[in-house]
Amino acid sequence: MADDSGFGWFTKKDTTTGEADGQRSKPAPPPVKKNVWNEKIEEPDFDTEGMSLEEIEDRMYGEEEKAEEAKPASSLPWHNNPGKKDVAERSENEQLTKAHEADKKIPKTVNGSSAQATLRSNNSLWAELDAAREGHDFLDNLENYVLCGLAGPPGSGKSGLILDSLTEEELEEGAEVWHIDYDRGGKTSKHAHHRGKKNIVIFDPIVMNTNVEIQDQIDYLATYKRTMDILKMANEQVDAQLAHFKEHGKMPNPYLKTLLFDGADKFKDVCENIMKIHDLGLGNDAVGVATKRVSRFNWGVRKTRYRAATLVWQSLMSKGVHVYAVCHMKPVYDGDGNVIEGKEVPGWLKDSDGDLQQVVILYIDQERDDLGRLTGVEKSFAVLTKNRTSLEIPGRHTIFERAPEELGGSTWHGWPSLKEGLFETDQSQKGASDE
Repeated sequence: MADDSGFGWFTKKDTTTGEADGQRSKPAPPPVKKNVWNEKIEEPDFDTEGMSLEEIEDRMYGEEEKAEEAKPASSLPWHNNPGKKDVAERSENEQLTKAHEADKKIPKTVNGSSAQATLRSNNSLWAELDAAREGHDFLDNLENYVLCGLAGPPGSGKSGLILDSLTEEELEEGAEVWHIDYDRGGKTSKHAHHRGKKNIVIFDPIVMNTNVEIQDQIDYLATYKRTMDILKMANEQVDAQLAHFKEHGKMPNPYLKTLLFDGADKFKDVCENIMKIHDLGLGNDAVGVATKRVSRFNWGVRKTRYRAATLVWQSLMSKGVHVYAVCHMKPVYDGDGNVIEGKEVPGWLKDSDGDLQQVVILYIDQERDDLGRLTGVEKSFAVLTKNRTSLEIPGRHTIFERAPEELGGSTWHGWPSLKEGLFETDQSQKGASDE
């Protein structure tokens, strides 16, 4: 159709394309080549004449892709032109590999079954958890856990009970009693009743003072440090012997079975003097601070030092060691400071019996005739007043009888069941009040 406008020479162009009137249209981009899976086929953007397929791939994909091809067969290496099937197989294999690695990290129960899957961190407690789940044959075979407070008057047989608490089999296998001797009577007792026994190891914790300008005979701070060093060494010994048992099925020779802390009341005094002299600065020696008043808020310093020892006792007990804390009895005072007759309590730190599993009180009865005269016969008895490991309270247990030869002589009964960590008695050793 002719254009009657008179502008026939002017050709109207579609302005919607962005092309100016009279300009040539841009060529359309070539269509994207795709394979049967609708995946884009990459083609080289350079002249490939004379190049091999390997050379073309090197230039297109670089060395990084070639490294992927060099992976072992287990990781399903990439193919030259991986198809959809190849990708699917590779993905499935990777999932299986990850599942296998995760399974290695799943903790196992004692019977070998898998627990809930857990990705483990570097927390060292994972190993402790595994060990707890496995159990420990030595601890499982214990008759009882023992952390016993033993209190009584001098000469009632407190230390003798503990030194006599090893079985013949244990003596042969190297079981030891470690005696931390604040009472300083351990060597004489061993010489008198256990002479030649290498199974009783005595530690004297007291360090004497060498400073002539100080009135104290005892270096309290050095004594405290030495005491804690002995206890730490005991803990290290027990860790080593438990590891030995786990590996060999038996304890090493020698090994620590019983710890006797003899003189918990004297250790309390050591802690108190350190508090007054070194922690609170009330004086230069025990004599100078003896009468110094201490605020009730500051007594916690003494308690903290004392409990450092009790925490080690508890640790040893939890690892199978029989621990005995021994002390004398002390009087009880009324509100005016007067002694209450017939009222005594153990001399260890007040309220520390809450840390103990068992408490035993010893006392001595002196026999009198019908006229009230002493016969020369006396008996030592033990009474179990607390036992967290059993509901049974056996009553009075006869430790020994002391009498002149004409009246039958002396007899040592001991407490045989302590060898197994038990606090049982039989009819022959029951006290007179229980017959």
